[in-house]
Amino acid sequence: MAQQLNRLNDVFFKYLLGDAKKKFLTLSFINGILNRTDDTLFTDLEFLDKEMTPIMQDGKVSVLDIRAKMNDGTQVNIEVQVCKDPDMARRSLYYWAKMYGSELREGEPYDKLMPAISINLMDFNAFAQYTACHHSYHICNDETKDILIDDLEMHFIELEKIRIGDIRKLRKSERWIAYFSHQCSDEEREVLAMSEPAIKEAMKCEMYFTQDEKLRRKYEIQEKARRDYISMMHNIEKSRTEGWQKGLEEGRAEGLAEGREEGRAEGRKEGRAEGREEGRLEERKRLTEQTVATMLQEGLSHELIARIMNLPVETIQAIAAVQSAPATE
Repeated sequence: MAQQLNRLNDVFFKYLLGDAKKKFLTLSFINGILNRTDDTLFTDLEFLDKEMTPIMQDGKVSVLDIRAKMNDGTQVNIEVQVCKDPDMARRSLYYWAKMYGSELREGEPYDKLMPAISINLMDFNAFAQYTACHHSYHICNDETKDILIDDLEMHFIELEKIRIGDIRKLRKSERWIAYFSHQCSDEEREVLAMSEPAIKEAMKCEMYFTQDEKLRRKYEIQEKARRDYISMMHNIEKSRTEGWQKGLEEGRAEGLAEGREEGRAEGRKEGRAEGREEGRLEERKRLTEQTVATMLQEGLSHELIARIMNLPVETIQAIAAVQSAPATE
């Protein structure tokens, strides 16, 4: 399984970098990605709750993947995003803001606020304007580029954009990016392991992970859910394309037959558009319920399904109630 291991799978990622027993790996990853050396190195960390208090907004639950407080009080959030999100920048800033303000208790002065850093590993391209794979952001003066305050630091890593070249010449941050990237072969990871002890240990952890039947089962359920989601989105897009083509053909045929009857043609056009939209929504609802039902049968919790599907927990509970209701004749 190690050769085909999806290292961005939520179960594996948290097993590798979200375990207090292996926090030296997390420290190596964070220090590497942030290019911290010598006196700037983080030397210890404490894992915080993996999930912040859920906030419902537009039916979405805000969840963080791995969150830790470093030895100097800095908070770091590591998030893996597999499916493309057009609002990735806003999403990350929203999570950063919640993390930054969460430690300040009522009545405390603002100097109690500590720096907050977000690291986003993305298995897709989000910044078409850049060719590099790693982008970092701070708050700075528009003209002089002076940093206003060091408290905000955000990193976006587009794993598909890494160009490995000579694996032995990669910087420390690039080694970890290469390790998680699908662009890196197992042979290249073996070379990485020779120059990076933490990655060598990570590869040992892969072996232990694949031999743990319980973890493998959770991993496979997550992979199935991911594939089902991708299939669902593909089917929705296919339905949208087929509906558009059919509507175009019908519109052309009717337009030729009706000539200048613009009012009636416009009415039919709007009616067809509304019908297609209703059909797409109905198809999306059916596919969503089907996917949720499959995950319920696999034994996933309502909260985990809500997170994977980006739905309110109440929606999952409603689908579960329908699935468990006795059939009526």
